[in-house]
Amino acid sequence: MLRSSTGARVRGGLDSLHYEAVVIGAGWHPALFRTEADTLLESPPKVLHPHALSMSLESAQTLIARSSLAAEVLSPAGVATLENVVAEVADSFLALNLEMSSIAVRASRAGDKLANWSSREVAGEIGGRLVDAGWKVDLTRPEVILRVHLLAPSEHTAHPDDLQAESVVAWGLTIHEGDDWAQRTAPNRPFFKPVSLDPKLARAMVNLVCPNGGSLLDPFCGTGGMLVEGVLCGLASYGGDLAWPMVTGTRENAKWAQERGGSGIFEVRNGSATDLANWHDIAPFDGFAFDPPYGRNAWKSGDGFELLEGALAACAQVAAANARLVTLVPWSPTAIHGPLEEGVSFGKRWSEIEQAFSSSGWLISTTFPIRVHRSLARLLVVSERA
Repeated sequence: MLRSSTGARVRGGLDSLHYEAVVIGAGWHPALFRTEADTLLESPPKVLHPHALSMSLESAQTLIARSSLAAEVLSPAGVATLENVVAEVADSFLALNLEMSSIAVRASRAGDKLANWSSREVAGEIGGRLVDAGWKVDLTRPEVILRVHLLAPSEHTAHPDDLQAESVVAWGLTIHEGDDWAQRTAPNRPFFKPVSLDPKLARAMVNLVCPNGGSLLDPFCGTGGMLVEGVLCGLASYGGDLAWPMVTGTRENAKWAQERGGSGIFEVRNGSATDLANWHDIAPFDGFAFDPPYGRNAWKSGDGFELLEGALAACAQVAAANARLVTLVPWSPTAIHGPLEEGVSFGKRWSEIEQAFSSSGWLISTTFPIRVHRSLARLLVVSERA
């Protein structure tokens, strides 16, 4: 017998139309969402849609604990066709044979808008069928939340994605609705500067380099966004910065993360990102995640390139044999949907950026362009020790 986190008991097992869990991505960057999930999980999940993955409940719990881009987790869960969504979802849900209690049916959508889909009408019609079957609808404090999520094609997206899929509807009991990211944004921390990295992006970077624990180093720690997420993930998290105010501020923020339940240890030292000799007593490190300083138009200016080269070389000297490194480099907003080879960063061609990594002992495995605003984009570069 399965039990959802709402307390509802499910009699019997799941048939071939059902999954133990479906994880819905936030939709901001579906390709990064899928890569983060692949990195964190021992077994690769099944892709239902660019925005949705099916997996075991155990794997879903791993993403609940770590993922930055999982917006909702449904369990038990299933899929239905768009053409007969009301009947299929209502019948499949009732076939789970849950103990009756109060329920709210909530419909939503990922991907482009479809003319024949109305979330309000779908939720209302399914709710009506469940009421006829004896369920009580409670929209404010339901004991069970039934999510019905249209997964539509995503032709109009801010970020490129090679994966395409037909429309399908995922449904299931909501057991998780994302993390408290809004409470962890930089202005809510003890030490704040406007240049602080988005916590969701910082968490994704931490996950990509240290998915199974270990030690993390950010040699450009700034206000400590990487260390905050590392501490919350239970990692041994280390940071360095040339500016003493950033060192003391990061210590405050990392301590704040521990007070919020983070079990990871941390240490912050004053020093250059291009000379990490003062970390030899702790090295080797399993992962490196950093966002080097650069200006708004740095993608077309050479300023900062030598700093990046120096940091890559310095990290390699204190890296474990299987270490990973992820960083952000400035990128042209007009190059987001173009070939990687035509992009420019720090005024250098992509081949020169790639050479900077390889000559320092890092092999680039994947990249993700990320739109920031009209005049700035970033390229998330994931690499591993060569």
